[in-house]
Amino acid sequence: MGNSDASGWWGFFTRLRQAMSSPLSAERNPAVAAFRDEVLATFPYTDEAKQWLSSAIGFEVQDLSSTRGGGYWYPDQNKVFLYTAQYEAAIHELAHAWWHYRRHGREDALIEATIALSEETNPRYARLQGLAYGYVHGIPEQQWEGMLVDRNDWEMYASMASGMMADLRLVPPYVRVFYSDMYRLLPDDAPSPIALAAHG
Repeated sequence: MGNSDASGWWGFFTRLRQAMSSPLSAERNPAVAAFRDEVLATFPYTDEAKQWLSSAIGFEVQDLSSTRGGGYWYPDQNKVFLYTAQYEAAIHELAHAWWHYRRHGREDALIEATIALSEETNPRYARLQGLAYGYVHGIPEQQWEGMLVDRNDWEMYASMASGMMADLRLVPPYVRVFYSDMYRLLPDDAPSPIALAAHG
């Protein structure tokens, strides 16, 4: 981003050409673009996030007829790739893209907030507390050491985003601050975004 030398511009145009050539991409396939726009409209993304994620980031979906999930963020291609049209996967991978360009200097603070969430006692945040506990301490019965062992802030960030399904009410203020530029905080009496979605 922002690289003006020849190799930087060449890389940018190469990625753009790749995205334009793929029938899976939002740039080429109106149905993929419509799904991306549906995610950005259904869930409480800020106007800034909607604009940036729909214009600065490539977006591909392999199979729009399925919602089984899975996907990747490819930073070298500046692209989100989803296997299917699952909201949770879309939220997760879009969060990877957002954090990738905004994490520098904030990595340790996010990790500390995740540790604090793993120890949270307010029942309002119980669901995300349980998820954060796994991120920090792992899940021994699944032989998973968690994310703290290698200080994986990027996966913590994306996993909390999809864990709360973009609903900031599910996390305490000390976690919200990392997402408040991407998601709007809904009123307490508003329905959950996933309840309004076309599918669960």
